[in-house]
Amino acid sequence: MLDVNPADPFGRPVVVAGLTLNGASVLRRLVRLGYSPWGVSFEHDEPGWHVRGARHHLTPHPMREPEAWVDDLEQFAGRFAEPPPVLAMSDVHVVAFDRAAARLEGRYRLRGFGRGLRTALTSKRTTSELASTHGFPMPASRWIENRDELAAFAEAQHGPVLIKPDLTYQWRRGPASLVAGNRKVMQASHLDALLGDYDAIAPHTPAVLAQEVIPGPDENLIYWCGLVGPEGLVGGRLIGRKLRIAPIHFGSATFVELVDAPQVEDECERFLIALGYDGLCGIELKEDPRDGVAKLIEVNPRYSLWDDIGIPVGVDLAHEAVQSLLGGPTRRQRPDHFRQKWVELVRDAAIAREYRREGLLTWWSWLWSLRPPIVVNDLPVHDPGYAWHMITRRLRKLRRSMDHAGVRVAKA
Repeated sequence: MLDVNPADPFGRPVVVAGLTLNGASVLRRLVRLGYSPWGVSFEHDEPGWHVRGARHHLTPHPMREPEAWVDDLEQFAGRFAEPPPVLAMSDVHVVAFDRAAARLEGRYRLRGFGRGLRTALTSKRTTSELASTHGFPMPASRWIENRDELAAFAEAQHGPVLIKPDLTYQWRRGPASLVAGNRKVMQASHLDALLGDYDAIAPHTPAVLAQEVIPGPDENLIYWCGLVGPEGLVGGRLIGRKLRIAPIHFGSATFVELVDAPQVEDECERFLIALGYDGLCGIELKEDPRDGVAKLIEVNPRYSLWDDIGIPVGVDLAHEAVQSLLGGPTRRQRPDHFRQKWVELVRDAAIAREYRREGLLTWWSWLWSLRPPIVVNDLPVHDPGYAWHMITRRLRKLRRSMDHAGVRVAKA
């Protein structure tokens, strides 16, 4: 039973659901802005638990124990004098709040949840269907449910094909993670290898989305992120170019720089407004050198890992989202310059070796890329305890990966 004290409103509370890297970034930002943020999660070892100045609460798992999770949040709401805004940081929490919005409405500020749209956008299958309906450019795609369908799709393409899970987290936990490792997608240089990858993952996720691989370097990956207000207006928005990602070629950003891309900006905003979207969102695309068109990779209906890049240039998306949930107006904002960069330094240093091996980067060009102005996400100077946790966390992961590599070499 929670220790409920309704007389203590905790200042200006905000609930940040999910304590992954993006959740940790938002907690740090809200602390600095004078809010009293609460980080809630079902995972006890995420980085956000180490953010100084934030409070934390461990919940049941929203997918494995949905009723217990909702009951827990109903009790947890008794801590606050007024319903606090909620920012969902992970796909699991996006889906959970979408499903539970009717029960939690009035206890939390959850505008934008409850319609099923956010859940639909966490699904690769549904996202591709919505993109097709609304004319959003995307690579050739097909939802496949067996080996023969994958083979037929791959043979019909003129180049490589990849497969990805319907829901990102399906490959990140449980038995599927032992097959997928840290890969977000599976891609092979020839059909037999691709089918071999599918055979390995099919016992866990037999239905996957198959897509043609858009050619071109990693720097062709661009990402729109912004806030859509309840009036159907887009407020703050940013576009970043992912110059380095981990794993290399098919991973998440480690180094990003802002770019000015009005055509992509218009395309993404048109799509979200047509959907009637409300809240924070990110859209990843890749510029296709064959026709010059930026094509949809995925939609993230939440705050993303590197959205903090906007703070120094006047686009503070997390703060805007909180203010919007508290009833504030939507104000259109763009960056005041495009020289800003963002890096997750420890992970970027590790992946820089891979880019160097492929002849895509030198150590000097890597060091030069880190010159100011830049946001260093994982080493915040105002929170040294968190920075030390991130350094030791990454070193432990690096040691484990080296140990596993040594085991594989020994077996070979």
